[in-house]
Amino acid sequence: MNFTRVMMALSVSALLTAGTTVLAQDDDSFFLEITEVGVKIGHGPKFREAVKSYNKCLADNEYDGTWSAWRNVDGDVNVYHFVSTMNNWAEMDSANEVGETCWSRNHDQVTAHVDSISVSFARHLPAWSGQAEGFDVVRLHQFRVDDGDLFETTVGAITSIMKEAEYGHMGTWYDVIGSDSNEPDYFVVSHFQNFAALDEDRPGARQVVVDAAGEERADELWEQFGNSLHDDWEYSSQLLRRDVELSHSSDD
Repeated sequence: MNFTRVMMALSVSALLTAGTTVLAQDDDSFFLEITEVGVKIGHGPKFREAVKSYNKCLADNEYDGTWSAWRNVDGDVNVYHFVSTMNNWAEMDSANEVGETCWSRNHDQVTAHVDSISVSFARHLPAWSGQAEGFDVVRLHQFRVDDGDLFETTVGAITSIMKEAEYGHMGTWYDVIGSDSNEPDYFVVSHFQNFAALDEDRPGARQVVVDAAGEERADELWEQFGNSLHDDWEYSSQLLRRDVELSHSSDD
């Protein structure tokens, strides 16, 4: 039982219904389970200590699950994101006695400081994504899509050009599963080693396409991209930093 499934016990109704995705699943793809936890104002230190106590119980009992913890830098800074991966839905059928035992011991201490919780799932899209490692800061670019076919065609073309140009900062794309009408349908993660890396003068996706395919082709693709999104709420971004203390790895 990973952190997401443990925290789902707090609010079963928060679990999004799994839907179908437009893109076919790739053999190299995986799923993210994302638990977004809102912590009560002023309860941050106690929440952190409670989660660390839970993590210590897992480590002491050689629990083999892994998740990464992330905290909002902008927006509501009292929000944490606990992210784990799974290769298929069948993994959700598995139980883990260590995780359940440690959770029962720490449940009250953690939940006493929780204000809200929501759970979502997303599928990795390797055909659109690059390879990223060694990062502790990420920016999520989130899109609400109106025309799925046009969006897929356009993003596929843009990312193909970027890969052919061997762009060194390709993002990682995800398709949100079961999103409702006011939530993003897709998001792409930009990775940064640290906050200082945000100051680097990186060429953006459009500039890469301009340099590789010309201004006319870039204008065409960006017009298509805009036309594929909803008019009322089409884009948002979010900056997150890794929280090593609240993350758990079986290698620790």
